[in-house]
Amino acid sequence: MTGTPTSKPDRSGGVGTVDLTHLLLVGAGPGLGVALARRFAVGGYRVTLVARSNDKLADLAGGLSDTGAEIGTIEADASDPEGLGARLAVLYRGERAPGVIIYNAVMGAPDQLLSATVDHLQAAYAVDVISAIVVAQVAAPAMKAAGFGTMIVTGGGFADHPIPTLATVSLGKAALRSAATMLAADLEPDGIRVATLTIAGRIVAGTAFDPLHIAERYWEVVQNHGPWQPEFRFTGE
Repeated sequence: MTGTPTSKPDRSGGVGTVDLTHLLLVGAGPGLGVALARRFAVGGYRVTLVARSNDKLADLAGGLSDTGAEIGTIEADASDPEGLGARLAVLYRGERAPGVIIYNAVMGAPDQLLSATVDHLQAAYAVDVISAIVVAQVAAPAMKAAGFGTMIVTGGGFADHPIPTLATVSLGKAALRSAATMLAADLEPDGIRVATLTIAGRIVAGTAFDPLHIAERYWEVVQNHGPWQPEFRFTGE
């Protein structure tokens, strides 16, 4: 991708400019998260990492220093959608806000519906679904003013085949896919692309589902300028 396209600011709406080569990664962490950050950084993107721990963010950003990319960090917790939204609202009122978003946060602890507490169910839904919607709500005004933007949410095979001992993540991935499909329909007229990228297998380094292979698929989807669809898949092939 050449150059750094930006939108013209819409001051009347209180939004800043949007940079097509700036990635916002919500749910940055080891494994897939750092692989995604590295792939886009190497591809010439500025990258903003969002995670709940400043120490973890510092480690991740330090590990990407060899890419030469501009790496920013925001400490925010996806289990607190309002807090996350407030932090990102500041970002999207500024200049060169992210034109590409990957929502990769998940609360994937083993659990079962019959024993899960209400607090646990609510916390899981906040991380797995609500915060993704909040991110879209915050970014949409600036992206609409720009006339472009892309948001990818990390889906999983649990949406296709729910597992009783991974109950909340199974529910979350199904609901997240539905949310992304609805957001895609809402935002497509404004030139904004939204999709789920479903990872149909367990992420394990050194296998067909190596994080580096999966990150390459995200890169291909974001760089795709052909027909769009509400769901893309990674099947290890």
